[in-house]
Amino acid sequence: MPAPSILARPKPTYWLSYLLVMPLAGFMVAAFIVVGGSAMLDHKTTREEILTAWAVATTLITLFALNVDRRKPHFELTDSALRIGRGSYATVIPLEEIESAVFGLPEYTPWWFCVLRFAPQSRGAHQFISMTRANTLFIRFGERRYVPLCLYYTWMQNGRELMESLREQLRDKLVGAESYTAAEVKALGLAKFNRVGVVRG
Repeated sequence: MPAPSILARPKPTYWLSYLLVMPLAGFMVAAFIVVGGSAMLDHKTTREEILTAWAVATTLITLFALNVDRRKPHFELTDSALRIGRGSYATVIPLEEIESAVFGLPEYTPWWFCVLRFAPQSRGAHQFISMTRANTLFIRFGERRYVPLCLYYTWMQNGRELMESLREQLRDKLVGAESYTAAEVKALGLAKFNRVGVVRG
């Protein structure tokens, strides 16, 4: 009997975060445009212009983010395939086409990442990035494609369950970190998590 599929997607509380994040992002974009535009045009902005710019920027950013989040952070695992994305934007990876997988990305030590470790205000960001990279499943499949998959986020419903089930299904294809090629290490320097990439070179 086939195992039931596992669907991982953002929790309802994730969408509530829009109430805080999007107005702040809209304010930053509006401030940049209004201040820069006023300086260029030698124009003294009014309170109404600032509020209008803030409202328009917040609306546009929210609509863009909703469109992206509605399609991309959506993952489904069945006994035969991994689906990344939703609808016509989805990438379907048959498990039989997966060539190998590595748990944990290569160590990442550019100078600015090392600085995060010692800057008190950035230490949390360093720890989060390190944790994400250590818990990412790097999946290789056809035509030099790959995906660094990490769903161990508190805001991702069923993310941990999907990751653990996928690791179990790929147990015969798991290989060590020594299998990373120089091109893969370079590509993963700034890994685009949960997105399909192609190894160049």
